[in-house]
Amino acid sequence: MMPGQPKPEDNIEELLVDLERAAKTPAKQRVTNASSLIAKLCLIAYEDGLSSAALEDIIDIITLSNHLDQASTGSLIKNLYPVGKVQDSVVFKVVGSLGHGKAKPSFTVQAALLKWLVMTYDILDHQRVLSKLYSVLFNLLDTIAIRMELTRQVGNDPPLVALMRVYKDYYPDVIVGDVTTGRASVFTHPNPEWRQRLGEIQDVNLQRTQDGQAPEQQNFRVTRRGLNGSKRQKTSLIPEVHTSHAQESSVTLEEVENVTNFVNMLERIELPNQLVAAIGDPLLQKLLQLKPSTPNIHRMDQWLLAFFEDQLETLGSERAILEMLEAIQIYTHHTKRLPAACSSYLRSILESWNGIAGRQVILDLLTYTPIASWEELYESTFQPMQDAILDDERIESKLDLLTFYKTLLQRWALLILSEPDHYSTAGLSITSLITHANTLALSIIQTSQMVGTCSIILDFFEATTSLICNPALITKVRITIPPAELVYTLFFTTSLSTLSRLCATLALYKRAFELAMAPKAKAEQNPYPKDYVNHFNSFLMDLCNCLWRSRAFNTSDVNALGCLLPEPSVTALANYVSSLDTSLSLSTLFSLSYSPLICLSAISYLRELEDKAEDELEVRHAGPVTQSSLKILQKDGGLTLSWPDYRLGVLQYLERLGAPGVGELLYNTMKHLMAVREKTA
Repeated sequence: MMPGQPKPEDNIEELLVDLERAAKTPAKQRVTNASSLIAKLCLIAYEDGLSSAALEDIIDIITLSNHLDQASTGSLIKNLYPVGKVQDSVVFKVVGSLGHGKAKPSFTVQAALLKWLVMTYDILDHQRVLSKLYSVLFNLLDTIAIRMELTRQVGNDPPLVALMRVYKDYYPDVIVGDVTTGRASVFTHPNPEWRQRLGEIQDVNLQRTQDGQAPEQQNFRVTRRGLNGSKRQKTSLIPEVHTSHAQESSVTLEEVENVTNFVNMLERIELPNQLVAAIGDPLLQKLLQLKPSTPNIHRMDQWLLAFFEDQLETLGSERAILEMLEAIQIYTHHTKRLPAACSSYLRSILESWNGIAGRQVILDLLTYTPIASWEELYESTFQPMQDAILDDERIESKLDLLTFYKTLLQRWALLILSEPDHYSTAGLSITSLITHANTLALSIIQTSQMVGTCSIILDFFEATTSLICNPALITKVRITIPPAELVYTLFFTTSLSTLSRLCATLALYKRAFELAMAPKAKAEQNPYPKDYVNHFNSFLMDLCNCLWRSRAFNTSDVNALGCLLPEPSVTALANYVSSLDTSLSLSTLFSLSYSPLICLSAISYLRELEDKAEDELEVRHAGPVTQSSLKILQKDGGLTLSWPDYRLGVLQYLERLGAPGVGELLYNTMKHLMAVREKTA
């Protein structure tokens, strides 16, 4: 479109005026070409949709007496794409145009209008308007279409069979006998392409409308699927929100337009026919959460139970089951409650599950498993789930499992925090979960030590520390330290970020022990065995020996384990290092200046200081930095920098780089560094 050229929608009102004039004029007497007007209108409607006013004007032109040919009228009806809700007045006009009569549209046009009404049912402003027009529509029916009371005589009439299947699907408790055993295709949309285009138009309009609304005004209307095809709405297995039993004093959820309506009418809102519609409708979810009821939850579970039992008995399609699970997944994310029927179904299929189909959905749903005895949960759910997944020997399968346990741990922690009295004994299950996941993490690190693998393991450790460092959980959850082999393997990593995160995590473990061993907390729980605490202290001693004291693999210090490196190996490595350079020693190679991960940051920090004082220096440090080399540097006219200031500076430089964990561990472990940090804080 050329700059300055008006958009098609800019002149739609003029087009409608011209078309109305042309429609009332016989074809031979027209000055304006009606076909060209209709073509322009259809283009506008297809590209941008029709406003309520434009839609009503076109319906008037079609339903009132006119001189348009049938092809032109059919083109108009095919392009009636509303951008919003279809008003009741439009429905009245369409239904009023049906039937016999000279002034009525042709039967072909009437059929097209009825088809359009069916296709727009989901976007009617008030769907109950059709109930009000039931007597009118009923009188227009051919009596042969009235089949409900003639089921036995009619037999397996395909339309009737399909209709009765709808009753069975939506009302599983209604007994319909063997009527549904006949052959009949399910009801399909009359024009899927038309529906898809309508969805695209409505999506654009909805986005444009919501962009102009305050956040609290958005998403306060019932969901109608079959339009925009979004993931949340795509499944056709779940009934939509429809309320047919409203009283004069009540209102329906379909009448809610925004948050203000919802709040003002909350106490008068009538529950819809099928509460299971909440799985696909966020507004109904809000209503059920604000007005909780055990019978309502039971009704939902009964519907789902009937669905899953039917799928198991009939060996339903994998796609249909996955769509249902995906819908329940979204519902569960919002409500934080996994329907009991879904939980039972998942447990029943785990023994035969291949561990691949729908893995992410199934694992995510199972993370909402309520807290119970770990032994019972593991036997009934987690072990068969794990066995199925581990049949796939790839490392990704183990990582998926560890991520599952991390999420499960986080959700259990939230449950305990929200209802501490109810979950007073849940600490045993959480301890067992952490122990099990620690063993899994150890097996993972023995298979792969890639950065991504280490990151997922540390994700679990960080979830654990957030739990054990929470003051509200100190007396409820025991501290379960990771295996020593896992800690040391992560320490000797090739990634600075991995080293930093490990050190930060160990600093938090230390903080958790301090909180748990404080007098008040200690009095409320069983004390931690001295050997257990000393074993954790071994991690701190060994890492500080490597990073700060230049005493890597030393075993003579209290609690030191020498990073579990066997003495013969230490001797062999020390001899090898000495053979390379007599000035080097194995014990110093993991300090700040020599560590393969930190040495670049250490020398970069020194270069930064030298660059700032460049005009005052006669010589620069060649590196790596040692306590004696700094003294020599100062004598030779180089930078004046003390050994303590250099090491503190390196820790601060690492923090600036986004790797603060090394400093966190050292500050929280070494007493003299604690004092220095307090002074500089």
